[in-house]
Amino acid sequence: MNPYRVLAAVAADWGRLGPYLRRGTEGTAGAEDAAGILNGLSSALRSLRSMERHAPGRTAAAGETARFVLALLPPAEAERLVAAHSGRLAGTVTEEETYAGFTAADLAFLLLDDNPMVGPLLGPVRERLLSYPMLDDWAAEAHARTPGLIRLRGESGGPASGARGVDRIPSFQFSDAATPWPVVVTVNGLLDAARDPWGAADWWLSANGYLGVAPAELLGGGQDGQLTGTARYLVEGE
Repeated sequence: MNPYRVLAAVAADWGRLGPYLRRGTEGTAGAEDAAGILNGLSSALRSLRSMERHAPGRTAAAGETARFVLALLPPAEAERLVAAHSGRLAGTVTEEETYAGFTAADLAFLLLDDNPMVGPLLGPVRERLLSYPMLDDWAAEAHARTPGLIRLRGESGGPASGARGVDRIPSFQFSDAATPWPVVVTVNGLLDAARDPWGAADWWLSANGYLGVAPAELLGGGQDGQLTGTARYLVEGE
């Protein structure tokens, strides 16, 4: 079995298979063991994504993670995945760790961080958004309960490192380290950033055809009314 491709294939079919990994009630191990397996899967996924690509023991960690996943899936689904990805690791790491553009890391984003920005289309968007300046750990802790802010669930230390999911707060939202722009809080509310922080961040940080620039570039320039109106039109005017 190629454990990396098994994990990637589950990420690629998350809409259908994801509920089994969250409920843990219909797998091959039985309901009585589900809670322990769910905890084991979370721990194994954290350990796996904390390892460098060529770290000793990484393939064994991937195998352990895949076994937890298979135990939580219905028997027919588990057998299908094993049969489809039964080959041994022999070729290049990049090719053999990927399935339909998804990777094992995408499964960690989905399950551990509840982060939907995965796969060949949304994964690059996630990495682009996480590449923008973020509050440092001290400032992020100070604003842990500040309402109206975009919080992007990512891995500690950046989009490609770390074993623990953390909330990362884009710094464009602040006029200084302590004070959010009032218009940012207003627009984030219009965009429902609490429900869809990635969509809200993408709106602020991507070029806007109506405004001519990324909305974040207009902060502090006396364009608050235009920013609010543009966001309101997006939500209400279509």
